Amino acid sequence: MKRKLRRILSWPLLALLAIVLAYEEVQWRLSAVFALLGRLPVLHQLETWVRGLPPYGALALFGLPTAILLPLKLLAVYWLTAGHRVLGIGTIFAAKIIGTALVARIFQLTRDALLTIRWCRWVHDKVMALREAAYGIWKSMPVVRWWRARWARMKAAPPGIWRRRWQAFRQRFGHSATR
Repeated sequence: MKRKLRRILSWPLLALLAIVLAYEEVQWRLSAVFALLGRLPVLHQLETWVRGLPPYGALALFGLPTAILLPLKLLAVYWLTAGHRVLGIGTIFAAKIIGTALVARIFQLTRDALLTIRWCRWVHDKVMALREAAYGIWKSMPVVRWWRARWARMKAAPPGIWRRRWQAFRQRFGHSATR
């Protein structure tokens, strides 16, 4: 009975974890913006310095986004309590996106140094194993399988077919499709 209950509860929890991890993965991909900014001469020198940090210096650097964004998040809470809901929620979302992208970029730059710390390596390995399990569940979901098959068909379509279909749609429904 206990095993059956565990199996019943584990799938929805892992599915929820898969959704959360997919969301985080999308946000981590935003670190590419910081990588582009890293091509600027001043930021390139900063990234070179960050890459050369010792392991515990790299670990300490992870506190920087929190220290920078905490006052902004507190300001967002103030705006929420003052009745400025859109401004407060928008600020929280912006801080979350920027913070995650910044942490992702810092991790990309300091990964090798961090993984020399034993407990960091252990946490990294556990999170990656959990991530792979969650992605396995995510990929097995019917809606995801359907979307992947549909995407593969769209990619295999002859060039220009989507442009022609869009033009036919606009002709059929007039200018209201662009409004």
